[in-house]
Amino acid sequence: MKAMWDERYQSKEYQYGINPNDFFAEQIAQFPVGRILISAAGEGRDAVYAAKLGWEVYAFDLSEQGKSKAMKLARDQQVQLHYVCADALQVEFPFESFDLIMSTYFHTPPDVRTKVHAQFINWLKPGATLLIEGFNKRQLAYTSGGPKNIEWLFDPTLLASDFKSLAIQVNQEIQRTLNEGPLHQGLAEVIQFKGIKSK
Repeated sequence: MKAMWDERYQSKEYQYGINPNDFFAEQIAQFPVGRILISAAGEGRDAVYAAKLGWEVYAFDLSEQGKSKAMKLARDQQVQLHYVCADALQVEFPFESFDLIMSTYFHTPPDVRTKVHAQFINWLKPGATLLIEGFNKRQLAYTSGGPKNIEWLFDPTLLASDFKSLAIQVNQEIQRTLNEGPLHQGLAEVIQFKGIKSK
């Protein structure tokens, strides 16, 4: 998996663009600045955006190439990132250390997903928020991006189960047009999620 992502990110072009995910940009504007974690941060578009807003940004991704491009983007935009290259099942952060966690199109096999999602809950401070945007199961009919294995895709019941300990504010499937670099283009079926950890 690491080799696949390193190869994907070798191009000078940013495969998912340099602008933030729309849902993320809309949501982060509603929060006071704090400490944020960007999971599967890739080439850094969301991490750099948060840093430009004044957030203390932590990020992780499996790909060294992704990290390299993210750090270049951060230098170009004159911001700092705490970016770790690590597998999602091995990366470590302190318990209850983030005010906000964003997961954008981070799809894994089910056994990995449940462990990663449990970690998200652990890493949230009491009262902190988790945001997710990913492809829902209907995305298989579209060519705008995402894995081709339905088991890796989301639906509201799945996310409600994974995050049953959170106060769920948003858990919706929508159809929208992606314009996020060459690999996320066109009509897509996505799910958007927002949950708050109890204080």
